[in-house]
Amino acid sequence: MAHPHTEKVTSASASAIRSSLLITDGEPSQTVYAIHADYQRYKSFVISRQIVRKALGQETQFHFSRTPKRYLNDWQPFAISFENLGSSLRTAMPDIMVRNGRLFLSIAAYDALSPIIAEHGEFLPITYEGNNGFIFNVLSVAEDVFETDKRPCNQNDFGEVQSLSFHNNKIEKMALFRTATDGYLEIYCSEALREAIEKSQLKGIKFSGDTEKIYQ
Repeated sequence: MAHPHTEKVTSASASAIRSSLLITDGEPSQTVYAIHADYQRYKSFVISRQIVRKALGQETQFHFSRTPKRYLNDWQPFAISFENLGSSLRTAMPDIMVRNGRLFLSIAAYDALSPIIAEHGEFLPITYEGNNGFIFNVLSVAEDVFETDKRPCNQNDFGEVQSLSFHNNKIEKMALFRTATDGYLEIYCSEALREAIEKSQLKGIKFSGDTEKIYQ
């Protein structure tokens, strides 16, 4: 059941980064994947402004702020809802879903991925449709570990970043991260994490490593 005063996806926020994301530092380039919601096949999670403020306080900005900030110490679990945000009316519940720089994880997704991603953020308990789950708040930021490419980034008509590259082999240790370059909107992952998600058959997201193939 959807709640009133929920945040809506705009055409700009739903627009995906459509380019190859490469790491270079004198070593063979590695593909870094941007994680995108598969709205055409799976429902997206929605956080009610009223519910989150009742749980976390009237001053909280958790429901719309993308800034990497810790919430776990003062966290109070609350219920989230799921809605169909794509054009298809036949959408299923996801195991994993991305929105506004955060990940929804079902218990199955948590069990499969927590050993890999735990060091890169915090698991915030939530409930949904009578089930337990987590919002994973990604706190690892690219700029804290390595520099983004100094060359100008390509942007689309909405001002969103279309291409990124990084110059440091420390990316090998970053299973999951965000970057200030795109306002912390997107979540990026390593090839190892992508493989873990696919091996566990977790549904709800897709990966962009190639600008020409993401929407095919």
